[in-house]
Amino acid sequence: MQKTIAPIVKWSQRKDNVFLTVEVRDLKDEKVDLTSNSLKFSATAEGVNYTFEINFFAEVVVEESKWTNYGLNVRFILSKKDKTASYWTRLIKETHKLQYLQVDWTKYIDEDDEAEEGGKGLDDWDQNKFQNFDQGGADEDDEEGEEEQPKEGNVDDLEKEEEVQKNDQAPKEGEQEKQAESN
Repeated sequence: MQKTIAPIVKWSQRKDNVFLTVEVRDLKDEKVDLTSNSLKFSATAEGVNYTFEINFFAEVVVEESKWTNYGLNVRFILSKKDKTASYWTRLIKETHKLQYLQVDWTKYIDEDDEAEEGGKGLDDWDQNKFQNFDQGGADEDDEEGEEEQPKEGNVDDLEKEEEVQKNDQAPKEGEQEKQAESN
């Protein structure tokens, strides 16, 4: 018999969206049931069933909401129905604490600071990679084995830049002798 537990679910928000991250690697057989008031999720990984249900603080728009499995985690972008309202005071309708639910402090931004900060913390949330709920989870035009790899920086360029900065700060020839004489 497989063990069933609730995964760690992290959340953050902006004026128009709620962002959820299910923190479990290699989830398979995801079942997602999103309504305007709730989200039911279940999946398996390494012989363990993961499941949770959330009743939202306010309504979301199912047709505008998306989700995707990145392998390291599953991410949701839930579109708020009332995009003019203040930030939600909490994610869930109930006032009791769900042990598996956490604020995603890496993506957290205060409501007052949202206009100034832009997309702070959401750089890796490419909405084009997410699937809509009405598509049933699979895109027909996705090609197997085709993954976008992160861009790699050249370490040599960084080392050269640091060397230039050090050289700009170091005293030039002759200046060292003048500094020594004045001491």
